[in-house]
Amino acid sequence: MHQMTDTPPRCPVCGSPRITERPFQYLFRERRLRGLGCARCGVIFIHPQPTSEELKELYSSEYFEGGDFRCGHEGGYCDPATLQRLTDPTLLLHIRDSYRGDRLLEIGCAGGAFLNAARELGFSVQGVELSEDACRMAREAFGLTVFPGDVIEARFQDGSFDVVFMGDVLEHLPDPLSTLREVHRILAAGGLLVLGVPSQTNSLFSRVGFRIYGAMGKRATVALPPYHLFEYRPASLGFLLHECGFRIDELKQDLIPPNRIHLRGPALQRLGKKLFQYPNWVLTGMFGICGDRLTAFAI
Repeated sequence: MHQMTDTPPRCPVCGSPRITERPFQYLFRERRLRGLGCARCGVIFIHPQPTSEELKELYSSEYFEGGDFRCGHEGGYCDPATLQRLTDPTLLLHIRDSYRGDRLLEIGCAGGAFLNAARELGFSVQGVELSEDACRMAREAFGLTVFPGDVIEARFQDGSFDVVFMGDVLEHLPDPLSTLREVHRILAAGGLLVLGVPSQTNSLFSRVGFRIYGAMGKRATVALPPYHLFEYRPASLGFLLHECGFRIDELKQDLIPPNRIHLRGPALQRLGKKLFQYPNWVLTGMFGICGDRLTAFAI
């Protein structure tokens, strides 16, 4: 059995040795995966990281059939109704009306609902998707061209696309730098990268909780397998994009409405998250801060 890598940690984004503890952890296969943060670039990551073999096991068919592929837990990865519901026409209209170019690639395109909606708005579309079942669904349901694998394996030509969209993908990648540098290569000059990522550690509840748990010398245990290898906040996402040759043109913060949040963990933790979500909803709506979801438009 392959074990997780447990070499002394340096930041996987900027290489800095200035690593600090974060008060959360995953328990996975009798191992404790600690939350760590980089004092230089601000990214939060888990250590040790799963091996490539363990990652493949994590993303089995059960993962895609359940709800964990999206943080809202809204149905299955290959369920057409779920994917259609998660497609955001406002985002596509904003891309079409505010940026130039119509050649669009979606990395992690699932069953193809977003690509199909983009095509209906006039985009020329292609997809990349790891799940063979989702690739088949995208081809059969929508007649889409989808590469089975990751974007580096696809070997697109330089400047092949005007827009690349990645929704709920970046936080799962063990090597985000390599993927984003590949995206930079396949985008045309002045091309647009649109990134949607959960930012759970950016919320008011998490920020206050980090301080409380840190002061008590305790760690919160995440009641999930370690799907999210990284947690991004606005500053760390900006640093990563800049390192890969991008300039952020827009950065939007959103928050899951209080009546739609998914509650896990002990009763006191669930109550605290519910109560914090209401003032957080006001803060995010009025000032665009402390959102639990980030959408970056990067040139």
